Amino acid sequence: MFPGLGVEAVRRAPPESRGVAMGAYTACLDIALGVSGPVLGAIAGRTGLSSVFLASAVVVFGAAFIAERLLRARSGIDEALQ
Repeated sequence: MFPGLGVEAVRRAPPESRGVAMGAYTACLDIALGVSGPVLGAIAGRTGLSSVFLASAVVVFGAAFIAERLLRARSGIDEALQ
């Protein structure tokens, strides 16, 4: 998933800003990895381990929704260009 969304992020950036777009995208992954462990650990400590799976599922479905919207927007742009 990471490479596919990275390609989409870079495609949407102007050619002169593609390096910055990839750097920002990678930084977001680093932040997510740094934040998710402690947050999920706190959730597990307060409500039990099964809550971690529920919280993770909510995040994954949110990401899938965003990815689907980006793909639809991209296909709309492709159709307009043809």
